[in-house]
Amino acid sequence: MRIIFILLSLSSAFFADRYFYVSPKEGARAEAAIVAQIGKAKNEIRIAMYSFTNGSIADALKAAAKRGVLVTIVVDEKNLRGNLKDSKAGEIAKLRNIDVKIARGDTAKRGDYYGIMHMKVAVIDEKVSVYGSANWTNSAFNINHEIIFIDNDPKLAKEIKKYLAPIIDNAKSY
Repeated sequence: MRIIFILLSLSSAFFADRYFYVSPKEGARAEAAIVAQIGKAKNEIRIAMYSFTNGSIADALKAAAKRGVLVTIVVDEKNLRGNLKDSKAGEIAKLRNIDVKIARGDTAKRGDYYGIMHMKVAVIDEKVSVYGSANWTNSAFNINHEIIFIDNDPKLAKEIKKYLAPIIDNAKSY
């Protein structure tokens, strides 16, 4: 219990190049930090997100795409289809330099159901990773108890990108 308290007390200053935020207390700061990282992107942003309804992050991705940054977003099939009116992924899918894909988890052994694409991760220019428990939704930043990490370790970013590659490759186009 003491370790958790110390971890939460350290909050957004984790190590020199690693930051974490606990929402809802630091949700606004986490959201702003993600938007800032997207604003620094030069080449590519790859995202796997179960649910994506946050307007500020969508606007940052639109601006990045206008700058020529290639944006790939993979969202969960059930969530996108069921939440289409609120999904920012669906909203920005038609824009140039943005590729929205739909994925789902593996089929169960019995074959009667499948899992969900439940990841919450982004890789920016193979340098920065954003990950944690939070979907990119207003509830995640303002209401839910979530943790969001922003990590500036290129080795980690490349590993995550490598893991995301087959998910993106096997996902259906929106």
